[in-house]
Amino acid sequence: MIFVSGVHGVGKSYFCNLVKESTGIETYSASTLIAAKKQSEFSKDKLIPDIDDNQQFLLIAVNELKTFGKNFILDGHFCLLNAPGEVQRISHDTFTMLKPDAIVLLTEKPEIIVSRRRERDKIDITVESVEQFQEEERHYAGEVAKNIGAKLFISKGAEDLMQAIDFIKSL
Repeated sequence: MIFVSGVHGVGKSYFCNLVKESTGIETYSASTLIAAKKQSEFSKDKLIPDIDDNQQFLLIAVNELKTFGKNFILDGHFCLLNAPGEVQRISHDTFTMLKPDAIVLLTEKPEIIVSRRRERDKIDITVESVEQFQEEERHYAGEVAKNIGAKLFISKGAEDLMQAIDFIKSL
């Protein structure tokens, strides 16, 4: 399993669609898998009150996907915004149990993410909040990759998405 991560609005869905077109590898969104298992939807503000509980639903869904024996991409996060809007790391145990073989962390210029969130979610966020969120996501992705022995590729934005796809193809 390949884990594709990044903050809200970085372009994970777009990237995963490119990968699927290029490689044929199936992609799944962590939030969609959680919502299906939990039988409830997430709010557009991306504030998550029950981060730890949700990971149990994700682990169940991913274990079911693994029974098919095919490689797949999971689009998710290392950190989320909790109910008060603070950046919160997802439990390290979650990633130990997910056991991704590789991690692709997508990043983008904060100004671009702010614009995407305004257009897509109708939410105004600050460049500073995106910078903080991305930095924590980047730092934690590195920690997790090192601790679980996963290969890590950190994309620097739209200009190196093809390199990220090449990284996936090389696995």
